[in-house]
Amino acid sequence: MTMQFRHLDVDTTQPMDRWPAEAIETVIDRGSLSDWRQLAQAIRHNPWGPAARTAETIAGWGEHYGVDALMSSIIRQARDELTRRGRVEYAAQIRSWRTQSGMTLRQFARAAGTSGSRLSDYENAKVAPTTDVLGRLNHAAIMHSNHQAQPRQA
Repeated sequence: MTMQFRHLDVDTTQPMDRWPAEAIETVIDRGSLSDWRQLAQAIRHNPWGPAARTAETIAGWGEHYGVDALMSSIIRQARDELTRRGRVEYAAQIRSWRTQSGMTLRQFARAAGTSGSRLSDYENAKVAPTTDVLGRLNHAAIMHSNHQAQPRQA
């Protein structure tokens, strides 16, 4: 289905990340609940994508009573969830590296140049390590692997 806007036609079967900003603005400004749900789904699917960034900009104008707050909340929650999932994935990888190395938490932390408490925070997804720390953890795993399996490159 093609939807006509002021100066353009939009194929609504295309992902919202491919829609022009004017179309996203129209959805926020004059859309129905089902339109807002579709935008929310696009934001959750790609929290840093074009549709989310456009919605974030438009919501920042503060011109759409209620809808701006709703879209801002959806964007924030989607980005927080993406961050949480990333930390969980890093935690699993780091725990796997330590297990493969055959070292205790403190030994592995020392070999990577960090503290046991900080390594525990990484393994429990409380914080995300920097890329430098990931590199050191991966190196420690490679250097101290008990040859059960080679650690995956970060």
